[in-house]
Amino acid sequence: MIRISRSFRINIGFLINQTVGFQREVPFEYSTYQFDEEFRFHDLHGVITLERTKNGVRSLGNVSAKTPLECSRCLETFTAELNAEFEEIFTFANRPLSEDETIIPENGNLDFAPLIRDYLLLEIPYSPICNQDCKGLCPICGQNLNKGRCSHINRLLETHKDSRVNNRKYWIN
Repeated sequence: MIRISRSFRINIGFLINQTVGFQREVPFEYSTYQFDEEFRFHDLHGVITLERTKNGVRSLGNVSAKTPLECSRCLETFTAELNAEFEEIFTFANRPLSEDETIIPENGNLDFAPLIRDYLLLEIPYSPICNQDCKGLCPICGQNLNKGRCSHINRLLETHKDSRVNNRKYWIN
C-alpha cells in the first residue's frame, strides 16, 4: 500500500495580500519519490516559482528526475534522465476562469504532485533506447548484440539482399 504524501502541497496564503508580480521560489529535492504504485523517480529535484497575478497565481515549474526504463531495442534496464518545465495558472474563485486555469481551493493549498508526475511522464520517450549505438537483439535467437555477435547475423547479411537488413549498421561491429 502506498502512503499518500503531501510533499508537493503548497499553501499560497502568503501570496494573497502581495502585490501583482511578487514571486517566491519553492525548491525541492528527494533522493527517491514514488507518486503511485507504478512510478518511482530517483534524484527528483527542481523549483516551483509562484507569482502573484491580478486574478490569482501563476506557477512555473522546472523539474529533473531519473527513472528506470527498458530499452526498446535490447530490452535491458537503464536509467533515463528526465527534465520537464511547466506553467500553470490558478485563479481565485471570485474571478473569471478561462479554459486553461484552475480555481484555487478555499484552503489555499495547491497540490503540485499530479502536475509534476504528469509532466515527467510526458518526458518518457515512446520507444526509449539505452544509448544511440544500441545494437538490439538478434531477430532469430534473441541474443543481445551489444554483448556479442551471433552466427545468425552473418547468415542474414549474406543471404538477404534486402536493403533494410544490410543497412542495419548497428549489427556490424
